[in-house]
Amino acid sequence: MGEETTAAVSFRPLVAADIPEVAAIEAEAFYDAWNENMLLNELNNSLSTYLAMECGGRLIGYAGFWLVAGEAQITRVAVAQAERGQGCGTRLTAALVSKAWELGAEAVTLEVRESNLAAQKAYLTCGFASEGVRPHYYEDNHENAVIMWLYKEGARHV
Repeated sequence: MGEETTAAVSFRPLVAADIPEVAAIEAEAFYDAWNENMLLNELNNSLSTYLAMECGGRLIGYAGFWLVAGEAQITRVAVAQAERGQGCGTRLTAALVSKAWELGAEAVTLEVRESNLAAQKAYLTCGFASEGVRPHYYEDNHENAVIMWLYKEGARHV
């Protein structure tokens, strides 16, 4: 645990063959984990883009967004439990944002649990700003969601 992430980390498009590994990370990361069918549907959605994060030939994380009308709505950012706390989430988010800019996004947005300070720190490090709260957003415990935005340099803020 841990030392392997000092090896080179790489990013590539997520593919259907990754779904079983992604489903395992999903189950570790989210109360409302998506099953393999849902993940495959997401991968086949023409609006979505997903990246795999690998280290030493192993999938250690993934992230994705929907791109609609110039806005990338981040749907998932998840890192395998054994790799957390080492900056992987920040690197994965940065790679995802770069991909959004590459595909023509002018802004990137997401919701994150109010209690998930590690994720919020990663997003802040990547330049996101908290711009509001969605009260009682999460079904499991009615926790608030913090709404975060990042605007491409030169893009008009609404």
